[in-house]
Amino acid sequence: MTDSETQPFRPLTATAPYVLRAGEGPCHLVAGQMIRTLAGTAQTAGGFGAVVCDAPLDRGPIPMHWHEREHDTWYVTRGKLQVWCGDQSRVLTPGDFAYVAPGDTHSYQSVAPRTQFFGIVAPGGWEQFFVDAGEVWGMTGLPPADHPFDFSRMGPAMGKHRIMRVENPMFAEATPVGADDRALPGDHASYFLDAGYGTRRALFGHLSTAMLTGAESTGLVDMRLIEGGRGAAMPALRHADTHMLLYVVDGTVTVTLAGVAHIVSGGDAVNIPAGTAYATQIDSGAARWVASSAGGNGAALWDVTGSETPAFSYPLHHDAEDRDRLRAVIGIDVALAGDDRA
Repeated sequence: MTDSETQPFRPLTATAPYVLRAGEGPCHLVAGQMIRTLAGTAQTAGGFGAVVCDAPLDRGPIPMHWHEREHDTWYVTRGKLQVWCGDQSRVLTPGDFAYVAPGDTHSYQSVAPRTQFFGIVAPGGWEQFFVDAGEVWGMTGLPPADHPFDFSRMGPAMGKHRIMRVENPMFAEATPVGADDRALPGDHASYFLDAGYGTRRALFGHLSTAMLTGAESTGLVDMRLIEGGRGAAMPALRHADTHMLLYVVDGTVTVTLAGVAHIVSGGDAVNIPAGTAYATQIDSGAARWVASSAGGNGAALWDVTGSETPAFSYPLHHDAEDRDRLRAVIGIDVALAGDDRA
């Protein structure tokens, strides 16, 4: 790498709306993997930490371990990622998802030359592990294979963040992602989810596919894949207690935050604290983003207002009554930004 390939370190803003472009945000190198933090405790009011991990073809899986309270997730955007949970294992490809509940043993390994995944860990705070265990990484790409790594920080960091390492672990053989991985469990349990599957609802010309809900995370977090075609727009909304982060998978979207428009595309992230008015409009032929939320039940607007659909494609037109149904919602932390109701 040359000096021209280094990225300036851009600190995150505490509990404020912001946009991070692809490749921006604090980045740390941990055992050859590049971990970029998109949001942490200070940015999500403690709800979750959000990261993007780029990994080479790993020599082996990370140590098998478990957490006392953290909920762990992986949404693969590139390559192949093998994930172990208990006596199960899957090789995830782009669009596949995995969730591991507190107390369940787990590990992962990149099994492709270049793998990338987006994930949140809830509650917030665990993302600091990468800071404590790794080195600040200002380059735009992965290091060479012979780049040295100081493992002396790994043990203390695992102890500080209560990462319980499993002695003499057993790594199960992977079974294909398939029919058993096409529905959320509906209760507090770890699972794998085949790309595109999950409860699907249509609203304002968008398709929302639930990947993780409060039923699985004991009410802590919610993750949904939102997609739509050119011109699909969500009206300006505001949540009193729900904090959101949008991670754009592909396409181009105009996201308006507190009246300021930002054009975002694949790899960009948008932090939306509770109380911030926001709206989206898709500018490209199609677009997709992962919407993660915590702190309130604002994400349930899709369940209460949206129409459940068996389709896997987004609707070409939205129902003219969508706005009226949204305005009439009671008991959900969402309001049209122009309404008096907070």
